[in-house]
Amino acid sequence: MNIVIGTAVVVLWMGCLALLLCSKHQRLLKKPLSKEASTLGFATSFMLSIWLLMAEYNLVAASLMVLVFTLAIWLSQVLLLGHVKLKLAPFSCVNLAFWLAVAQLGGQHVV
Repeated sequence: MNIVIGTAVVVLWMGCLALLLCSKHQRLLKKPLSKEASTLGFATSFMLSIWLLMAEYNLVAASLMVLVFTLAIWLSQVLLLGHVKLKLAPFSCVNLAFWLAVAQLGGQHVV
């Protein structure tokens, strides 16, 4: 796996998780995170992922990849939380391992 793509996926996944954890409907934490801090963390991870992918792709391709990854990561997080009752650590491990496998299986050969 290209280390840049893997790093961008991990950074983006952490930003998406932060945004998920600020929702009042999440069940992973007893008390939701601050919306301002979570939104800032997500925006930072989004821009950092684009910047990381720009080492391999042009701006438009990197931006579209990050947008698609964001939507897919949110979908996988919500579906996993809806069907499997996990705590934060097992949920994070399973979902992050899935996304690293997706990045390794597809990687730069798909785009």
